[in-house]
Amino acid sequence: MRLCALRAALSTAKEAEGWVLHSPRAWLGTAFHVLMAARPSDAGEAERVWDTAIAGLLAASSGHRLDKRFASPERWPGYYLVRQRAIASAVQGVLPPASARLPAGGRRPLRGTELLLTARDGLLAGRPDEFDRQSVTEFKSALPDPAWPEAESLTEGYWRQLRLYAVLIGETAEWPAVARIVAASGQVLTRDVDRPACEAEADAAVAGLRAMNEALGHGSGSAQLATPGEIECGQCQYQAICPAFWSWCETMSWPQLRQPAARGIIEAIDPGVDGDVYAVTLRLDGRHGEGGPLPLALRRSVHGDLTGCGLGAQIRVVHAQMRQDGRLRADMSTCVFAEDELPELEFRRSA
Repeated sequence: MRLCALRAALSTAKEAEGWVLHSPRAWLGTAFHVLMAARPSDAGEAERVWDTAIAGLLAASSGHRLDKRFASPERWPGYYLVRQRAIASAVQGVLPPASARLPAGGRRPLRGTELLLTARDGLLAGRPDEFDRQSVTEFKSALPDPAWPEAESLTEGYWRQLRLYAVLIGETAEWPAVARIVAASGQVLTRDVDRPACEAEADAAVAGLRAMNEALGHGSGSAQLATPGEIECGQCQYQAICPAFWSWCETMSWPQLRQPAARGIIEAIDPGVDGDVYAVTLRLDGRHGEGGPLPLALRRSVHGDLTGCGLGAQIRVVHAQMRQDGRLRADMSTCVFAEDELPELEFRRSA
C-alpha cells in the first residue's frame, strides 16, 4: 500500500492472479516456515515435513497458467542448498521451544502460527508466520543479495510487515518485545519492537487504505493511483497487466530494471521442430530496440505459444534477462504476452 496504491488495488481484482508469475523463492520460504513450525525431532522427520510441504505447493501451482512451468523443484534457484540449510536449521533449533498456546482462561493466544489476526476495527488483517510471548518471526528462504539495488528496500519491507504484525498481535494478546527475520541459511536479523513506530506504521496503512477507497469511489484511474518508480515497479508482480507501468516505461525511455520489461511487435515466427522450442523476432520500442530486430528463443512449455498470434501482433515482455551484448533474452522467469489477451481489470474498494 505504501509503495503503490495501484498495486494494492490490483490485488483486489480476482482476474489479476492468473497473470502473476509467483516466485519459487517465496515457495521455499513457505516450506521453511512449515518446517520450522513442525519443530522436527531429527533429520528424517524434517525431510518428510519438507517434502510434504513442497508436494503441496506443487499441487497448488499445477493449475496456474504461469506457475505450472515450475513443476520440477530441482530446477528452482538454490533448491538443494535451501533444503539442506532449512533442515539443518530446523533440527538444530534456531528458535527457542514453543511456549503455551493459550494463557490461563484460554481467551487470548500467546502463541500462534499463521493465525489470522485483525486490528483497527478490522481494517488491518494478517497472518504472522509465528509469534509467542516474546517475539514475532518472519521466515524467509534467503535474505536479499546486498548487491541488488533494491535489497535495502526489500529488507525494509520485511521490517514494515513485522511492525504491522506487532500491532495485530498487540491488539489481540501481549505486545512482542522482539521482531525477527529468520532465513533458511541460519541468518537471523533481530530488532526490538518499537511500539510508537509500529503504531505509526498501522496508522499509515489505514490512512492509505482509506485514501485508496476514496479514490476508487470517485472513479480515479490507474494514473491517479500509481506511484511508478524503479523500486516500486521493479518489485511489482503486476507489471504485465498494469497500464501505469507501461506508460511510465515509455515516458522514462525504458528504465534499467533488474529484470527488464519491453514492448514491441512480432516481425517473424520460427515454429521450431520439436514442438517445444520456437522463436519470435521482435521489433522492440525504445532503447531495447536500438540493436535492431530481436530473435527471442522461447519454450511453449514455459512461455506459452505465440506462434498463432500472427505478424504485427503487439507483445509485452516482463522479467527478462540481459545478455552481455545488452540484448534481452528469456529464461524460466520471463513472461511474454500478446497484448490482446491481457485483461482490462476493474478495481473494487477494500473492506
